[in-house]
Amino acid sequence: MKKNHDLKNLIRNKTNLNLNFEKIVFKKFRQGKVNKSFLFHDDNKEKKYILRINSNKAKLFNINRKNEALILKSVSEAGIAPKLVFSDPNYNFLITEFLEGSFFSKDKITKNDLNLIKQLINKYQKINIDLPKFNYYQHVKKYEKVIFKQLKSTTDLRKILDNFYPLLKEFQNQDWSPVLCHHDLNPSNIIKTAKGIKIIDWEFAGNGFSNFDYHFVGLTEKDKFLIDLTDIINRLWDLIYKS
Repeated sequence: MKKNHDLKNLIRNKTNLNLNFEKIVFKKFRQGKVNKSFLFHDDNKEKKYILRINSNKAKLFNINRKNEALILKSVSEAGIAPKLVFSDPNYNFLITEFLEGSFFSKDKITKNDLNLIKQLINKYQKINIDLPKFNYYQHVKKYEKVIFKQLKSTTDLRKILDNFYPLLKEFQNQDWSPVLCHHDLNPSNIIKTAKGIKIIDWEFAGNGFSNFDYHFVGLTEKDKFLIDLTDIINRLWDLIYKS
């Protein structure tokens, strides 16, 4: 679904947005691992939107779109994420406001930026959403199932997973209190705007381990377990994406 008239008909037929469809303009915005995004506006260029459509591979990444919609509604209302304009009842696409700003890069995050990001994490971890405790063990297991179903088993990856699973199972069974976690807090998902820092792409979010996001952006002491966990998840993500 890349042609303008297909995108236009999607919005016209599936949403109640009051737009001038004769003047609507779409521009490919970004393509992630699990979706394609388009920037669009009509003759009123002051109002710009992002249309995000799930990619064909989205189902392989253990994403719960219903949970994502609940989370996005809460974090957008809290001013942490772009305003949610429309969520498809079938969870195939959504529309958010477009935020003017610049994405962070790993080598250009200042101490002040990190402090502001820390404040944002503190803020959204206080949001109470009625979702189950995120199961990292099952999450990795599901990725493993996808990988070894589509690719030949690699000896080194098999050994890494076999050695890590007992530690991961022990961690999962520990009595830690879940809080809202983004789970993919890389610089390309953090935008600096005139209204402050905002966070996008909440597909992988859930009620997870409190230190996960702090670790992801380097706000905690080095933790070998979290280093290994994020490295394994990232490696599996990449393998699924390239498969």
